[in-house]
Amino acid sequence: MTSDEAVAHVIDALTTEAIPFMVVGSLATNVHGVPRSTRDADFVVEVSPGALERLVATLGPAFRLNPQASFETITGTTRHVIELRGSPFTFELFGLTDDPHDRERFVRRQRMRLLARHAFVMTAEDTVITKLRWARQGNRAKDLDDARNVLAVQGSSLDWTYIERWCAQHGTRALLDSLRQSLSSGDSC
Repeated sequence: MTSDEAVAHVIDALTTEAIPFMVVGSLATNVHGVPRSTRDADFVVEVSPGALERLVATLGPAFRLNPQASFETITGTTRHVIELRGSPFTFELFGLTDDPHDRERFVRRQRMRLLARHAFVMTAEDTVITKLRWARQGNRAKDLDDARNVLAVQGSSLDWTYIERWCAQHGTRALLDSLRQSLSSGDSC
């Protein structure tokens, strides 16, 4: 099973099990920006008791839920990892939190075609906001690059008032302004 086939299978299983979800991370960046390779697929999920077990049962024997949930310090949430047996590719499921931006981006998620099926994907604006927040908290260059790529591709179509509001609240406005300035010579945003 290829990574794309596995991602499609997980999206189908989430839909079958009626688990509210949102594609985030590099997959959302690939939808809204310049695609890059990745070794995992990230989802924000709203799970009820027993939902993960049902999900893994629906996924079948090619998938395994790591029994050890962890606390993700960058996102401030519980993280569950589903492994694709025989592959280094993994799925990270982050629980939906009470963080105001986490809640708002979940409400704003967009239903779109991804891998020949409908999936809920984080908006371009929320991808930028989240990537800048992760870049600041985790000092991760790839998140800053991802934000830059989405800004370069989406440019003037973005809701800048929304982005600026959340970046100001998260303390990432200077990062946003720096990225915009670095892209301004190409009139990308």
